[in-house]
Formats: sequence, C-alpha cells, structure tokens
Amino acid sequence: MMDLAASGVTVYTTCRSSIGYNEQSHLRRLLEIARWADEAGYRGGLIYSDNTSIDSLMAAQAAIAGTEAFVPLVAIQPVDRSPFTLARAVSSLAHLYGRRVDINFVSGGYSRDLTVQGDTVAHDARYDRLTEYATIVKELLTGGMVNFAGEYYKFRRARLTSPVPPELFPLSYVSGSSPASLSAGEALGLSQLSFPLVPEDFVSPDIRKNRFGSGISVGIIAREDSAEAWRIAHKRFPATQEGAERMKLLLSAAVSSWQPQLAAVPIPDEAPGQTYWLVPFRYHHTFCPYLVGNYDEVAQAVKTYLDGGIRTFVLDIPEEPDDLWHARTAVERAVAAMDR
Repeated sequence: MMDLAASGVTVYTTCRSSIGYNEQSHLRRLLEIARWADEAGYRGGLIYSDNTSIDSLMAAQAAIAGTEAFVPLVAIQPVDRSPFTLARAVSSLAHLYGRRVDINFVSGGYSRDLTVQGDTVAHDARYDRLTEYATIVKELLTGGMVNFAGEYYKFRRARLTSPVPPELFPLSYVSGSSPASLSAGEALGLSQLSFPLVPEDFVSPDIRKNRFGSGISVGIIAREDSAEAWRIAHKRFPATQEGAERMKLLLSAAVSSWQPQLAAVPIPDEAPGQTYWLVPFRYHHTFCPYLVGNYDEVAQAVKTYLDGGIRTFVLDIPEEPDDLWHARTAVERAVAAMDR
C-alpha cells in the first residue's frame, strides 16, 4: 500500500450525520466507517456540524475511543462554541487519548440553522469572524497567552493550562469557495476545502487558488470495469423528480456560495466519456459531485486535480468497506503519475 502522506497527499472519508438514525445505530455506523477508514489507511474522516446532527466533537471522541488511528476532521461553526471551548476540547482529547483532532473551520451553514441561533451576520462578514475565531484557537492550542480585541471576540490573558503537544497539533482547513473564504484561508495560512469544478476547469489559470494549498470534497466510485462502476453509481444515485424538488428547496435555503455554483455547472446528467458526475448532488442524494469510472479513468481525473494543486481529498460517505479500497486504488495510480 502506497504511503500517500509521504507523497504529500491526505485522504479522508466522511462519516454519516445523525439524520435518520437513532442514537444506537448512529454510534454503530460512525464506528463502522471510522474502522473501515483505519483499515484502508486513510487519515480519518469528516464529521459534519449542523443543527440536525449530533455534536461533532462528541462524535469525534466516540470515534477516537473506538479506533486505533482514525483522525476526526471536525467541522466547527463559530456560532456553536467559543474559541476557548473548542481549543480546550481539542487539547483535552489530545491529553486523554494521545490522539489528534483535525479542524474544518466552517463560516455558516443553512439559513434555517443560522436563524434559529439568531445569527444575522452577512456572508463575507462571517469569514471575518471566522478569521478572528481561528486565530484565537491556534494561539490557544500552541500555549500562547491570548490578548485579543477584535470586532467579534475579545480575550484578555486567556491561556490553556494544557496546550496540545506539537506532535498532535491539528491540521486545519477553511471551508468554502467564495473570494471571502479564500482570503480568510490565506490570512490564516490554512488550506481551503471546497467542492470541485470539473477537473479541466479547476486547473484553468483563471481560477484563483489558495497559496497555502487546496482540498476538495468529492465522491469516488471506481472499479476495474467502467460499466460496473456506472452500474453501481446509477443504482445508488437515481435521478428522480422528488430529488430534484428537494434540491430546489436546498438551494432556496442556502447561504453559502458553493451550492449555487455547483448547481450551475453546465454539464448534462449523463455524458458518455465524462468521469465527473453531478447527479448525486443535483438530486439531493449527497453534497458533492462524483468521479465515476474504471481505475484509470478516475485516476486521470484525480491526477488533473493533483496537477492543479489539490493535495487533500475528503471522499463521500462509503456504503461498504470496498468503496474505500477501490477509491484508494484510483488515488494511488493518480499520485504515482502526477507531475512533480
């Protein structure tokens, strides 16, 4: 098995949110996917944060306690907890378990979630708030004394009694695809996570990229035979009128820029020879596009992203452990072939 980290490439999977699951089955499913990721040699998995999911840090603790090496990539929304509370939680997990928690800083969410919590901050201003938030978190995690007077946060002589050991310091990302998110990532010196355009469009010189690195959330269905990959894809993600209507509702409630951008990508639902597939997103099955095909077809698309500067991949929720292994095969082929 190739050492992807040694090649500078980081791969996560995604753990299912608690929508539609009772408490017992959600814990079982969370640990099942986390253990699959461990066995397949992934760094870890993304854990969502929204008003319909269980608390992302509590899910992270459960995943850590039930695995050997899994690293939770925890989505953090500033409205949900103060920067001190987050820093203390990350530090506590490091000291209790000797394990790392990675952070995906998220500026907003759905309009209904923001309304429930009384958050009326405008889109670009939310990234200003996120920049303050992540700045404070980073300083606290390194053991510094924080004196901060910003527009959104004020701290005086704040310090963690147990900062995170350097070897367990989290990888952190800023989520988003807007100019405001890109500016926030660069101001913080963090990589940016977004949802990808068609591979060939992403590498265009007209696309501004974060100079500290980029990552994408994408699904992969790869098999030895392309026809088998597409058979699985169509079975899992049918194009239905009901799904299209749900997507319309989602877009009407969106306060992020990536959802309308992805919905507007001008490719048909079915295009022979096209590996990039938007049906899972367009019909509200999941929140990202997919790459579908045989190993070499998917590897070529992944290589295009790699050559365009992508170094982090957050893969969609697997239905079975083989999904992770098949995806890894395509990613390894792409890494082996990428321009260096």
